[in-house]
Amino acid sequence: MTTTQYQNNHISAKALAGLMLVQMALGLLLNFYFLKPILRYDGSTSVEEITFILGCATIVALIISAINIAFGLLLPQEKTKEYWRTFVFLIVFAGAGLTLCAYEYAQLAKYVSFLASQSTTEATSQLLRETLASGRNEAHYLSIFVSSCSLALFYFLLIRAELMHKWLSYFAFVATLLQLIAVGHTFFQTSIPNILQLPLLISQLTVPAYLLVLGFKQANPLTTEQPESDI
Repeated sequence: MTTTQYQNNHISAKALAGLMLVQMALGLLLNFYFLKPILRYDGSTSVEEITFILGCATIVALIISAINIAFGLLLPQEKTKEYWRTFVFLIVFAGAGLTLCAYEYAQLAKYVSFLASQSTTEATSQLLRETLASGRNEAHYLSIFVSSCSLALFYFLLIRAELMHKWLSYFAFVATLLQLIAVGHTFFQTSIPNILQLPLLISQLTVPAYLLVLGFKQANPLTTEQPESDI
């Protein structure tokens, strides 16, 4: 590995860590600020305001999904070439997650259009909630499931390429599998067990912290001594 490659990979690791933290922050903003007034619409908010909020929510959601593609593109090129099949599947699933996210918010746009054309009576609000539950939620959880598949492939590639400490890589990979199991409950009309999502929250904090401090695990061309392979 040349000095330039080493430096570029170090920069990519920090950029990847930064995007992970940005993705988490945007996710909190999306769920607790933008989507809340839409999913709990009671007629007190004007249609114009709801439409504006939906537009902001759509942009934020698409950015969050697009970041999953960036995760793969920021990995060292020599590793993505070596494990190109895993890399291709990662990008395909991340792209599919982005497409499903766009579909989800297209469904929400229909519901906001429905609000604009109807009086905000109690019956209308109830019908909206039922429509959201049956239409948007299905697309929402399918989008999360597919995006989680891309994240699992991302950590699987990190394991194969030995770009992080193996125990942290394995923990993050298992955390994404638990997330898939948790979201999979919705396909059987059961509630999500929140305890299964806790490991993912921990990994989404520890992995970027690791990358910010240590970067990718790789040989430093400026040193004469090769680092241990399991550090």
